[in-house]
Amino acid sequence: MAIKELQSIDEISHFFEVFIFDIWGTIYDGQALFEGVKNVLQGLRQKGKCVIFLSNSPQIENVVYERLSALGIDSGLFDEIVTSGGEAKRQLSARRQSKKKQFNGPVYLTGPNRYPNVIPQENFLIETALDKSNWILNAGPDKAEETLDHYIEILQRAKSLNIPMLCTNPDKTVLHGNKTHICAGYLAAYYSSIGGVVSYIGKPYPAVFERCKSLSGKMDTSRYLMIGDNLETDIRGANSIKFSSLLLGTGVHKITEKSGCNLDLNAIHSLQNKLSSFADYAMARLR
Repeated sequence: MAIKELQSIDEISHFFEVFIFDIWGTIYDGQALFEGVKNVLQGLRQKGKCVIFLSNSPQIENVVYERLSALGIDSGLFDEIVTSGGEAKRQLSARRQSKKKQFNGPVYLTGPNRYPNVIPQENFLIETALDKSNWILNAGPDKAEETLDHYIEILQRAKSLNIPMLCTNPDKTVLHGNKTHICAGYLAAYYSSIGGVVSYIGKPYPAVFERCKSLSGKMDTSRYLMIGDNLETDIRGANSIKFSSLLLGTGVHKITEKSGCNLDLNAIHSLQNKLSSFADYAMARLR
């Protein structure tokens, strides 16, 4: 089915009860909210819709809540926040550790200073030496400006030791204003390419979408709309769980014309076929 271009989310809001929003590249460019986002959220809340933020942020939910609050998104504009970092911490907690048996014992962190809250420190010894580590928790680079080059030697050494990796942000890149920074998914993709074993928590994997269903209490997947900028994570995840999806042109893919006001439908068609990930709707930006 051909993707339908929208001018306003109001055109389809009556079809859905639960609206799941990505954050980076969808409502926010890493520095500021996109124009009109608060109006969209206010309109949905006035219609009694359930609004959930689902982010591949490797931070726990409280950190993202504070960031949203600082941007002017108060708690009255949404119901829940789910993050891949928060889900990782839950899954690594004592009562659920059986599901992640390979991730036990001393752990090496790729982002110990930037992402200190993901690992339940009462359960794990944090190691700074790879040869003393049983596994890697990859939340992303320790500094925003770091590149893959900063990690190639570490990852090659880890592969030689056959250390498994848990990636808590499947996104490969993220926008910070006009700059693109790498994420944990970029490091994980390289590690996998050299033969390293990687497991993921976050979009597009179904567990985080099931978490949203559990929190909303709505079991009918036809009543959900996933809104995001990334075909590989937001839209593919929606496809896998049979949620409808809305692709925005404000994020990682170059799918708007030079003005940024209009979608490049040919670029969208090409990307969707290349990635085998298909949105039901598309908009240049939220409005």
